[in-house]
Amino acid sequence: MRTRAFTVLGNDVLRDRRLSFTARGLLAYLLSLPDGAREDARTLADKNPGIGRRGISKALDELVEHGYYVRCTTHDPESGQVRTETFVFDVPQDPDAPLPAPAGTGEAQVGNSGASPLGAENPVEEPSHPDADIARGAALLGRLGRVEPKLALSVADTLALAPLALPWLDCGVSESAIRALLADGLPPVVFSARGILGDRLVRKLPAQQGPPAPVFAECGDCHDPLPRGQEAGICEGCTGVTPLVAVAHPTTVNERVAAIRATLRSGLGGTANLAR
Repeated sequence: MRTRAFTVLGNDVLRDRRLSFTARGLLAYLLSLPDGAREDARTLADKNPGIGRRGISKALDELVEHGYYVRCTTHDPESGQVRTETFVFDVPQDPDAPLPAPAGTGEAQVGNSGASPLGAENPVEEPSHPDADIARGAALLGRLGRVEPKLALSVADTLALAPLALPWLDCGVSESAIRALLADGLPPVVFSARGILGDRLVRKLPAQQGPPAPVFAECGDCHDPLPRGQEAGICEGCTGVTPLVAVAHPTTVNERVAAIRATLRSGLGGTANLAR
């Protein structure tokens, strides 16, 4: 597994239909270069004679048009020099967004270590997640890496992705379902476990689940559900106790009269005449 010298690009960039395949490949190459690398249409064309300078220039224009490649021209009032710097992004930039400030010339300002320009102590930022939560997220990623070796992470990558794993622990989904969502459908070779997991942790996060349905206790013998309110033991059928059958009482006048006659016959051995 490659652990250094690689570039991770989102699928939305590689599948941006506004860009030609040449522009997409050129963007991937430029993003792989270290900061400060010197490349222009001529040097790129020299390295890609099959495309040529015109093809490279056209691809760069596409990247400029859609915000992936930004040129910034600055003028140094002290030296009078004009510099043009280029910035390459893996996310399209808003044309009105401020660009990173170029390094200026002149003497550095000297101040006390640990103090702001106004002399106040620099506040120490509190971590957004407590250590206990980070440990929970890291533990989940560690278990995932043991089940699916393609997603095994280094310690640094685990700690970096742990905050993204926390919502998964609180959304009400079982850990087996989490493993299925994060580990299923992996490519045959994974070059960047951190890149794939970082994308899936954000993109495939399930919606918050409602409270689980109540679970009824089971009979210790036949495992049928016990009646509501009975939390343990065995059901009536397994105890051998026949449930009492309620006897329906007569409800009409004729039925009551017939019942009285039957009682009199059985008690007196004869027929009783009832006055009506």
